[in-house]
Amino acid sequence: MLISGIYSLNKEINTTEVGISTGAVDIEIKEYDNTKPFEEDGIHVMPGDEIVLIPRVNNLGVDCYLRAKIDYIIDDDRFSEIDYIDGNYSSWTKRGNYYYYDSIFSKKSSVDLFNKVTIPNLTSEYYGKTVVVHITVEAVQAKNFNGNWDSVDIRKSIDRAYDIDYEGESSIIYDDNTNKHITIDNGFFNKLGNMLPGDSVSESLILLNKSSSKNEYYLSIDYDNLTEEELKLLQKIRLLIKKQNGDVLVDSNLGNKNKYNLGIYKTGKGENFIIEVSIPEDVNNDFSKLYTKIKWDFSYMDLSGNSDDDLINPLTLDLGIDIYLIVFIFSTIGLIIDMFLWKKENQKK
Repeated sequence: MLISGIYSLNKEINTTEVGISTGAVDIEIKEYDNTKPFEEDGIHVMPGDEIVLIPRVNNLGVDCYLRAKIDYIIDDDRFSEIDYIDGNYSSWTKRGNYYYYDSIFSKKSSVDLFNKVTIPNLTSEYYGKTVVVHITVEAVQAKNFNGNWDSVDIRKSIDRAYDIDYEGESSIIYDDNTNKHITIDNGFFNKLGNMLPGDSVSESLILLNKSSSKNEYYLSIDYDNLTEEELKLLQKIRLLIKKQNGDVLVDSNLGNKNKYNLGIYKTGKGENFIIEVSIPEDVNNDFSKLYTKIKWDFSYMDLSGNSDDDLINPLTLDLGIDIYLIVFIFSTIGLIIDMFLWKKENQKK
């Protein structure tokens, strides 16, 4: 009886929270003099002087790969940075004009590029000239990156606030008691936070007609009050619905508000589906750091001509509920018999 009661309480929970947000490659570079911010702009230096200067790269976004380019310039003349800039380059590999960071640059971490600048011993023609150390640091997402920097379109990061740990929120709606026929995981699409180009997430869905009528089942995508930018993002995100055998039912995008037909099923019949959401690899920084939400709306139509009242009644063979109802009934009968025998035994005494 307790098991039956607990199960009934759990069955009342028929909605869950999921969501969509896009992550970002987001780095910053700051200069330090040992532990303090570097504030030595405009100082006079002499040949041979050594200046403590630590450019530190901070990762404000997702895991990424780094590369850095250093230009050491005096009066428009370029000098070799290796000769006049000291640092621990053991974590970096020089290839061409760039230093490549050898490991994945994990989120919320930092790394120093070098730690000291030396003024070269030059002829008098350079006296009074300005020394410029120009540093360019570039990053590309670690996920789905093939290692070819030449194919990367480097763009400035979008200046938009976001939470790197945010998972988003949207809702699953079951119309007409569809929850009696649809089985999904409790975490249905709860991993759509900080998606990146090339990411793909899929979930399984089990449909079983547990009513006494032949029904046609639907999945609708809906959303409210989106900005133009958020709508464009949804239109970029691919939606694929296919049967377990691989047959594709839907190949569309999340910006499409269509009602998708999942099929017609008789009593006791159903199908297993895979629903996949993915972001193409060619989606650029314009869509980074965006948050949006959608509604997954499941519904069905009675095709047998029965009234709406008939739709809410599950089959007596519904193993999801009725087996617990049967246990409850037999437990109750057993309790009554036990009480009757106990009373009869006491009367004999």
